[in-house]
Amino acid sequence: MKKKVTTPVGGRYPYVLEVWGEMWTSNKERTLHHFTRAKKVKEWRNASCVAAKARRIPRMKAVEIRFIPHRLDKRGMADTGGHFPVAKAMIDGLVDAGILTGDGPDTVRRLIFEAPVVSGESKARIEITELE
Repeated sequence: MKKKVTTPVGGRYPYVLEVWGEMWTSNKERTLHHFTRAKKVKEWRNASCVAAKARRIPRMKAVEIRFIPHRLDKRGMADTGGHFPVAKAMIDGLVDAGILTGDGPDTVRRLIFEAPVVSGESKARIEITELE
């Protein structure tokens, strides 16, 4: 069975969304109290929702999301997919903003994690590309 490959619509550039804040890793998440975890998720989810609305990102049916964590320095550098909880919270924020109808496989077709970048800032950058 051949799988249908989705491609960007009309060669569009991705919409870029950046949110500043303290990121945590999936390893750290295992040690957090559930109230602390819920607070962190809510903050990132809300910040992502507000930032997406401010950027006036349109509603999209199917997307590819590229997640790039930016770090202050190399201390405690996470692995490439280590900031998954932050990425998930940001995607949920896109759903809250009405940009995505959900975060299931029919909507988020690809989720790409890039290695953390040392930029002197603690922020998460996502690039959202609409697919056909």
